[in-house]
Amino acid sequence: MCEVVLPCEYNPKACPSPAAGKSRLFTILLLYCWQREYDKRPYRQFQFKRLMFEERIGRKYHCIRDFRVIVNYLLRRPQLAIKISSLIVSNWDAGLLKDFVCSLIPVWYIELNLMRFPHEFFVMLRLNAAKMNVSQLSLEGTPLTDDDVRILREFLLVSKTLRRLNVSSCSLTQFNFALIADGVYKSSGVRRLSANRLLGMSLSLDTEKIASVLSSLLMQNTLWALSLEHCELTAQDMIPIAEHLARTNSKFRRLRIACNKIGPDGAFFLLRGMSIGGNLELLDMSYCSIGTHGGEWVAKYLTSCRRLQILHLNYNDMGPEAVNLILLSMKKQCKLERLTLYGNHFDSRSAMIVRRLLDADVVLHSELDISYTYDEALQDYRVVPWR
Repeated sequence: MCEVVLPCEYNPKACPSPAAGKSRLFTILLLYCWQREYDKRPYRQFQFKRLMFEERIGRKYHCIRDFRVIVNYLLRRPQLAIKISSLIVSNWDAGLLKDFVCSLIPVWYIELNLMRFPHEFFVMLRLNAAKMNVSQLSLEGTPLTDDDVRILREFLLVSKTLRRLNVSSCSLTQFNFALIADGVYKSSGVRRLSANRLLGMSLSLDTEKIASVLSSLLMQNTLWALSLEHCELTAQDMIPIAEHLARTNSKFRRLRIACNKIGPDGAFFLLRGMSIGGNLELLDMSYCSIGTHGGEWVAKYLTSCRRLQILHLNYNDMGPEAVNLILLSMKKQCKLERLTLYGNHFDSRSAMIVRRLLDADVVLHSELDISYTYDEALQDYRVVPWR
């Protein structure tokens, strides 16, 4: 049986028993036919999802036999991108695990989401790090132990091609996140880091420690994008980020901190830093409870953020007066390509402002997630969502 957290339900040495109902034989030829359905020539964008497999094949996924078919296919047909989700990888067959890592060597984009890997996989990944061509590595939803994180840090130090790392929802804690940050800091190539949903283990999440780690990480001035959603960050934790945003030579371009507790003070720190540095291009502050006061700070500094192109402010409990100020700032010299405001509070004046902006082509429909309509019951215009 598989020596992993969730063992598979089959005996790897047993012959497959005939499944009830319709069931097809899983072969390399069938995998090739499936790839032709979602990919285009030269068919080098591989995808495999366990739920879709079980639905189409008519039986449950086998963690040894079926995985061998996938690995053989990848060895025969080298890919540029691989996206696999929801599989359990066993360490029962070390040769199979080694072949899988070898099949990843020529791949540029690797997404292994919601997987269950044994520790041996990360060890083999580290041993082949110097030979791999990976530019983007996503392990979103894949649980990582402390030993896995330690080996992953060594992988970051050795890899010369990796540019983007996604370890969101990987059971990272406030303790082993420091190892990932250290690997990114000392890495020669990583420019984008996603580490959403950090955990506090048995203690509450110490956001001051995370902020200290971020301060050291940003000090190197090589990180281009950072995502820290659902991390319980507060307004004080925004200070080191804002200080880095205020640097005119900052290379930082994209910041996602949705679903945190930064409040109006956090919005003030970030927007003031952005207005001084003027280099940030994307900011996501959705679900951050910035309120009306925070919305007023956004409206005050928005036109000073010279390079800001995308701003997300959904569900922040902003009152109509703050929303109206933000919309009116669009009439000034503003280079926003996308502004999302749905989930806040609007009034008839908000609808009139949106109407004038859209009718005058000051703002395009593609640049806003709200629109207007005339309500006969109210005998006035009101705001409606625009997706």
